[in-house]
Amino acid sequence: MKRKWLGIALAMSLLLSMTACNAQSGETDAATDAAETGTAQETEGTTEAGGSQVAQLPDYVASDYVTLDTYTGVEVEVQDGTVTDEEFDTAINMLLEEHATTEQITDRVTEEGDTINFDYSGSIDGEIFEGGTATGQTATLGNGGWIDGFEEGLIGKPCGEEFTIEAYFPDDYSNAELSGKTAQFAIYINYIEGEEIVPELTDDFVKGLEDYTCGTVEEFETVYMEELTQQKTAYMENQAMNTLWNTIVSSAAFSGYPEGYVEAYTEDILANVTAQAAAYGYELEDFVEVLFGSTMEDFNVMVTEQAENQVKSEMVRNYIAECEGITVSEEEYLAVVQQYMDAYGYTDMTSFVNAYGVDVVEQQCNSDALFNKVVQFCYDNAVKVPVTTEAATEAETEAATEAEG
Repeated sequence: MKRKWLGIALAMSLLLSMTACNAQSGETDAATDAAETGTAQETEGTTEAGGSQVAQLPDYVASDYVTLDTYTGVEVEVQDGTVTDEEFDTAINMLLEEHATTEQITDRVTEEGDTINFDYSGSIDGEIFEGGTATGQTATLGNGGWIDGFEEGLIGKPCGEEFTIEAYFPDDYSNAELSGKTAQFAIYINYIEGEEIVPELTDDFVKGLEDYTCGTVEEFETVYMEELTQQKTAYMENQAMNTLWNTIVSSAAFSGYPEGYVEAYTEDILANVTAQAAAYGYELEDFVEVLFGSTMEDFNVMVTEQAENQVKSEMVRNYIAECEGITVSEEEYLAVVQQYMDAYGYTDMTSFVNAYGVDVVEQQCNSDALFNKVVQFCYDNAVKVPVTTEAATEAETEAATEAEG
């Protein structure tokens, strides 16, 4: 999609599992069958028509709807950031796997089941056609997904030599200019992928890490442990904040909802999911079944419940902000805007605002900034109960044992 919403926090939580799969602009390789189910397609204007309903809602006085006895002095457990030996070993292994390389086999011909790296250039009647040329492509021979004759022509061929194959675009191919035509592809197989080669933790490996300046394994392990401890400490603090906030919201009493809020949140969530479905070539009902394993009836119930919970959280946030006089400064607002820009790959604010709409950006980023300040205020004024990693691990083990029977 060339334009899509920044999205409310709730909609993002619903779609969290697929944020890495958002449709990106670009050409689809002509040699691949773009009609394959699950291939993301550009959908112009999918979310432009209505805009965010939440961004258009009027303000309200939270104390008209919320009763909250206390939000300071609330007790919350905070686990320390001690990294266990098991966690450290896991982190080291993950780091090594991130730097793994693949064996490149070039001394035999390709076989069905091989994963190959290759370049190709397609032409019809001697004329190279748009989208028919690519380098460094990978394909697992036998998995399908290519036009007729293409994949078959790659089997039994040597590496390091150029050869030509013929392939055939189906009559119903998505590009009408190519449908029903025979194409010639110049192919060059770079290599056949072999086994993954995971490096060992050595002084040479450590010296090659761009993000570190360590010369020995011992030095690196010390630095890395410090880094992991900081990360875990921050993570545990964030977990404690979430727990604290859920406790505060759960303790509140609500006399109702501001007019139109639950409906607006519900509409925004459904519109966001509908846009995602369209981007991947799905009807909403099929998309819901694939992504959530749910019927539309159950999904609608879930969305309404999520919308109600989001509105309740917002009402409590606004109630505390009203009571404590908490507001968002321009600097704090812009900091959140920058976070979103970084997350979505924007380098200038004008492009970002044009892409999502000024009303959506202002509503969402102000909302997030206020939420951050209110939660931080509650956390700063909470009664924090320290919990050691050892005690937390023992509690988790006991809970798992009880659950088993």
